[in-house]
Amino acid sequence: MIKIKYGLFALGISSLVLAACGDSDSPDIGVDSFTHVHGLSYGADAPYDLYMSTHHGLTKNDEERNWEWVGEPEERHDLMGFAISNEGTMISSGHPNAQSDLENPLGLMISEDDGETWDPIALHGEVDFHLLEVNANDPSIIYGIDSHQEGLFKSTDGGYNWDRVEASGFPDSGSIASIVSDPGDPESLLAGTEHGILQSNDGGETWEEKDNTRVMYSATGAGEAGHIVGYVVDHETAVLAKSDDFGETWESLHLSLEEDVGTHVAVHPSEEGVYAVGTFHESLYETRDGGETWELLAEEGVPWGQGN
Repeated sequence: MIKIKYGLFALGISSLVLAACGDSDSPDIGVDSFTHVHGLSYGADAPYDLYMSTHHGLTKNDEERNWEWVGEPEERHDLMGFAISNEGTMISSGHPNAQSDLENPLGLMISEDDGETWDPIALHGEVDFHLLEVNANDPSIIYGIDSHQEGLFKSTDGGYNWDRVEASGFPDSGSIASIVSDPGDPESLLAGTEHGILQSNDGGETWEEKDNTRVMYSATGAGEAGHIVGYVVDHETAVLAKSDDFGETWESLHLSLEEDVGTHVAVHPSEEGVYAVGTFHESLYETRDGGETWELLAEEGVPWGQGN
């Protein structure tokens, strides 16, 4: 494992990936606090609300910085691997709310009403995808990493049918922090692991080392081919960064969290330079100027302005 000088990384990737997995019992009203950020994404259509999946369900943060829980209590599941496709479909996995009659684990679920209701469409009661990667420009291609079977899965029809990928050279799921596909080529993948960044050019069938000097704790693709944004750590620095050549080179976005780590990244679908980052310690940051300045939206599970 790469030795990092920042204290948090002694937790290891498995702690980041496996934390807060279990049955969910949601609060009734309001977003006074939340536990465990499991996913982060801007909505696909104006006004581009910022959605965050947590241990107790889905939250929405609108343009006026208002926070609310999405859906009735029985729909507020422990949503793992949350993502929103460029067509607006919400995709997730995880564990059902205690008030729900859905099976545990949830398999692959979708929501077509902005998270108000969720429908399992595949692997219900079988698979818990802690990581889901929906290609930024081709939402029919989805990759999932299951926490229990420790395997890589792939769907080519938007999540309705899945195949287990042989994934030669791919480590077990406990050592994987992130997976991202090239917006211009859904068969090209990067995975952030405790030993560095791995790459596959054949849809995950075979993997090889790309960069053993960095750990990529989170990553998301958006826009042009090769464009990704991720929280990247090397021997000297830990910072949110963007790459326009699919991880060959990185440019800092000036968010460095020495006692925390950016576990989820969202890229605004229409406004250039707007990014949000959710962290392991349940904080939320956003920039609207390409990283020159950052606003704290929530701190250690409490929305800003509500008790802090």
